[in-house]
Amino acid sequence: MKLPVPVPVPVPVSVPESTWKARPEGTDYDEVRQRLVDATEDLLREGGVGALRQGAVAERAGLHRSSVYRYFNSKEDLVIAAVVQSTLRIGRQIRERIGESADPENFLVRGIVEALAALSDDPLHQALTTPGSSRAMTRLANNALREGVRPLVEPMFASAAERGVVRDGVSVDDAIRWLQIVALGLMQAPTVVADTEDLEAMLELMLVPSLLDVGSRPPR
Repeated sequence: MKLPVPVPVPVPVSVPESTWKARPEGTDYDEVRQRLVDATEDLLREGGVGALRQGAVAERAGLHRSSVYRYFNSKEDLVIAAVVQSTLRIGRQIRERIGESADPENFLVRGIVEALAALSDDPLHQALTTPGSSRAMTRLANNALREGVRPLVEPMFASAAERGVVRDGVSVDDAIRWLQIVALGLMQAPTVVADTEDLEAMLELMLVPSLLDVGSRPPR
């Protein structure tokens, strides 16, 4: 009687990340990343963070499931890229309305007020500020918003730095971080954002003097 020949069991092989991660110099690298970011933004707008599954992103982008983590290290990185893309678009629209020649104080105050109004009406940012289904998802959304707001507020402060009206001891990074905190906090207070006149007055009274050296001015 012949004994069955044992079939060798394949041993899992650890594939170095460098062999399967997409490289920036690779063909179509930017185009594929853009498709994934666009797909992520669409899914967030339609179904919130809960709709953001690896398979759904890949399917919407018309790519293989494995493409998501070949081009992005994590879901958080992907969400941040989508938020940054959205806020940059909003920022360009705001700068066009206000004008690059506006004085730093006006640019800062009006920029924040208009940005908050735009973010409050944007389904993507609404999805990220709605309580998530898990602690991990909430953390992901908060991190994405924090990083995504930076490119929106950075130009508001950059113009002040260029004109030399930044208060002594205030660095650009410190100011941007503070603006991120202010913006994210106000995004949780829709009734405050809705009253634009009162919000502008409060920003001029409390925020501007903490960042800019605008001299004495009569109270409103």
